Amino acid sequence: MNIEILKSQLKCELDKNDKYREMLFRRGYLLTDTKLENISNYPFYSLWSETIINNFYLYVQKEQTFYVQTRGNVSSVIIGHAYNPFNMMYDENEICQELITSYKNGLNTYFDKVSELTGLHIIIIIDGDEIIACQDACSLTGCYFGKVKNSMYISEHPQLIADLYDLTIDPMVEKLVESKCYNIGNRHLPGNLSPYKEIKRLGANTYLDYNKDFTIKRFYPIAPHPEFVTDEEKSENVKRIGDLIHNGIECCSKKWNRCTISLSGGTDSKTTLACANGLYDKFTYFSFYSKPQELVDAKGAKTICDKLNLSHTLYEIPQENSEIKDFDFIKKILQHNTNYFVNLADNEIRKYIYLHDINAYDIELKSWASEVARVFLERKYQTKIPKILNERHCSIFQTRYFGHPKLLRWSDKAYYNFLREIKLEKPLYNFEHTDSFYWEIRMGCWGVSVVSSQQLYHRTTMPMNNRKILELFLSFPHDERKSDSVHKRIMEYKNKDVVDAKVEIPNLYFHSYRIWMEKIFYKMRTVFYRAKK
Repeated sequence: MNIEILKSQLKCELDKNDKYREMLFRRGYLLTDTKLENISNYPFYSLWSETIINNFYLYVQKEQTFYVQTRGNVSSVIIGHAYNPFNMMYDENEICQELITSYKNGLNTYFDKVSELTGLHIIIIIDGDEIIACQDACSLTGCYFGKVKNSMYISEHPQLIADLYDLTIDPMVEKLVESKCYNIGNRHLPGNLSPYKEIKRLGANTYLDYNKDFTIKRFYPIAPHPEFVTDEEKSENVKRIGDLIHNGIECCSKKWNRCTISLSGGTDSKTTLACANGLYDKFTYFSFYSKPQELVDAKGAKTICDKLNLSHTLYEIPQENSEIKDFDFIKKILQHNTNYFVNLADNEIRKYIYLHDINAYDIELKSWASEVARVFLERKYQTKIPKILNERHCSIFQTRYFGHPKLLRWSDKAYYNFLREIKLEKPLYNFEHTDSFYWEIRMGCWGVSVVSSQQLYHRTTMPMNNRKILELFLSFPHDERKSDSVHKRIMEYKNKDVVDAKVEIPNLYFHSYRIWMEKIFYKMRTVFYRAKK
């Protein structure tokens, strides 16, 4: 795979044919201090708007929503969508005004207000020549940044910045992506790397401070989280979490017209469905299967919907690329949009194109942000994970570097620097290090690419992608989170019929031959590794 050739071919084809231009960097944005001379040509094709804010220029693709409110010299910007389950506010212009008020009362007050927000978004304060930018709770909306030829850029797509300046992909990144081991893992890059040395990625619970240059700073956590010990505390906060998730779902029902909840038979999905109780008539419900293994989940979702007397739609995604018109060309666009390192499987691409073409929904509620609280690594590897993770653990959890010691050392170095830059080389307060890793690295690095690829079709949101809600989950004891006791109690509180449907889909991935091999590799590569000081 010669990436430079692929990029050149795509540009030539889009220049000749305008049919699929709207798919290029769909719902993208670009914030810069330099006015773009021509947004009628590649890669913008007159599909992007320009907004001037103080001394900066904001460019947004036509399918993306953005909101700007200004008071004096301070502007608040939301790109994407946001809603507040604590005060039921879902008008982003009103939220921007609240954020300005909070900002004027200090950064701690400002970020506390930011942490109340659910959605998929970038939130920016522009105060004179200074920029403060942060993401949604799990950093699922991309925020890549860098300076190129004395101009600053912040964008969802590093590839967009690269296209403007013909940047060359880092040879080590290209070697990793083309290696046979890369797809045995989560298909993301180490630390905060992008494919280009000039561009880095912002992650969860940190913010970008720009004042002539970029600095990454941490804003969360600033104190220990609560620890729920008594039955009374646990019961009270099960109800609190369930009610807050319900509030977020209600905000969605008021904010959009064609609302749907995508369902599987899994714990996260069932929790969202239970919390929608009382709002079921505001939503439709669907599942899909793009490969045979997904059919079990889809059938489980239908069983639950039958129990709740809800109509359920099952989409059978075409099983062959030949069944999708212009599949190969659209695949090239998605490869470009995902910066040539996500390596989407063909069945995923077929699914995205199918959902784009049917255009059935304004918003889809997804659920996987709550994995942050479910002690994923221990359940997957069925072993005790060290209390402090080092750079080698991060590398191994990302990619199984079979036969690539040089790439492994390169990854270790990237994670070593990254953990120290974001001050996560050791546990923060009473937050378990593995929870912080899963939240800020595993979920953020992997999830941002997934969400970016899903921008091809209708909007998605996650009612559990909320910093304060996730903190409440993490305040329950480790073993109760690992056993899914917390999620099950929320389901029982919000709608016991979901539990009574008795749909339990075992995660076969956790018991496969592949996991057995990964556990051996994990032991080999971590037990004898001496962490750098």
